[in-house]
Amino acid sequence: MRLMDHHDNPQIVKRDNSNHSSPIPTPSPPPNNLRVNSIVRLTTIFDDTRIGKVVAFDNGSNLVTLHMKGSKPGLTSIAVINLIHCREWTVVQEPTDETLEPLYPIDINKLKKRQTENEGEKRKEALFVNLKASRTGQALFRDIKKTMNQVIRWSNNDILINNTVRIVDPYRAEHVSIDAPPQSANTTVSKTSAKGDNDTKTHIIKLVDKFWLDQAKLSSNTDSNSSTRNKSDNSNKQVDSTSTA
Repeated sequence: MRLMDHHDNPQIVKRDNSNHSSPIPTPSPPPNNLRVNSIVRLTTIFDDTRIGKVVAFDNGSNLVTLHMKGSKPGLTSIAVINLIHCREWTVVQEPTDETLEPLYPIDINKLKKRQTENEGEKRKEALFVNLKASRTGQALFRDIKKTMNQVIRWSNNDILINNTVRIVDPYRAEHVSIDAPPQSANTTVSKTSAKGDNDTKTHIIKLVDKFWLDQAKLSSNTDSNSSTRNKSDNSNKQVDSTSTA
């Protein structure tokens, strides 16, 4: 392989991959004219072709950063490619100047909004942690939270759903109850609210029953595996004893 020369046309360099003992060719010096803002076409050893504008090029590490079109209109992509893993590169267009243009505008308001949302989510996740509750209670909370993330919270060591359905320690189906509703002058509203609370309670009881059923299966599998290991160990001891005799 030889280096690309500034006066070569077309400016194409190919690697010699005649040695097929390794999928990655032997490293060799990169081209000496990958200038910022030049348009290049790279073909990797996996026949993946990339075309883009050179944003940066580091001769020591053989790394080139390309600014390319995105998968959708209006979007752009940035790729960092190691030229050691390229079997061919072509300078499609030389730059008129090497002044680096801004890659894309930064929407500060959008970043601040995303930061605020992330901070809010982290605070909400922190409220889901209750180190004073038992491990069983924490496990049940996480289980119910998967499908009722917006309406579940801790009330001391009780699990509270929709601010009305409460599960108290030791968190079994018989420990699910409905908090007494506040006095309301509107009878129709009270009846509707009571029906909704009863429906929620029925659903929560099903989730609690399923949780304890899964816990029993998990415990049974653990005991079974432990028993199998003990039998295997005892069998090995008997074989060793017989061999010694």
